[in-house]
Amino acid sequence: MAINVTVTDAQALDANTPNTFFDITFTNTNEFDYAENSNIYFYALLTDSTSATTTVTFTLPKTTAGTIAANTSTSFTFENTANLVPTVTASQGRILYVA
Repeated sequence: MAINVTVTDAQALDANTPNTFFDITFTNTNEFDYAENSNIYFYALLTDSTSATTTVTFTLPKTTAGTIAANTSTSFTFENTANLVPTVTASQGRILYVA
């Protein structure tokens, strides 16, 4: 499922080390049902202001079956281990799940 993805600077733990963490938000455009005892995977390609790229994947475990409503936003914070330089943009956002 193609989705909207946005990346923003997260609050730094230390003022001397900015851009250490980023927040990323995935917003699905369609409702979808997922199976019990499965994972929902959120994937995106990130590109920074120097054209450096990296991919990120986040896992959201689910123990019971359910439905994610359309236009639901799911956010994660991640460490900038790829040394991305703001502004960081996301593309190729995907949600993968077992129906």
